[in-house]
Amino acid sequence: MRANILSVFVIYFLLIVSVKAYAAAGTTVPISAELGTSIAADLFPVTVKLTPGNLFLTEPLLLFLDKGRIGMQVRFQAYDHRPAQGIAISEMGRGRFSGKIGYDRGTRQVLLHDPRIDELEFDKKNDVTQRLLTQLKAAWSAQVTNPIRTELPPHPYILPFKNNIQDLSYDGKVINLAISYE
Repeated sequence: MRANILSVFVIYFLLIVSVKAYAAAGTTVPISAELGTSIAADLFPVTVKLTPGNLFLTEPLLLFLDKGRIGMQVRFQAYDHRPAQGIAISEMGRGRFSGKIGYDRGTRQVLLHDPRIDELEFDKKNDVTQRLLTQLKAAWSAQVTNPIRTELPPHPYILPFKNNIQDLSYDGKVINLAISYE
């Protein structure tokens, strides 16, 4: 009995050592568009302050656009509620932005290089939505940095190795997280 327990312990120890040795050599963890959408959903809904008004973002969908760029499609509500001035605007739409993905090891942040708006469209087309569209594009130009930085979401898929991510890459099919347990 004692020999069996010792054997199990030795096998367990060897497995742990071999997994860590393998991970130190460069384990990658793939993230599909579907899984990426699930991970991104942990950061939503998002409210973006505009002048005047707000933009409320929901329903994120990660898109793999081509070998170099990934995109995020969102549903949005642009609203401006100022009762004292008699203003109550609420318009819905859909937008898509994209960029080249990267990772900053020092800050553990995901980067989106060369971000751009690919699509921004309101459900209704009228004077109000045209004005809001102009405001949204101006806010993008004024507030968006290159690169866009965001924290890694506290998603259960990422949590076990979040502190061991060394890099992030995209090959046109999946996002790969380079993991190391050195």
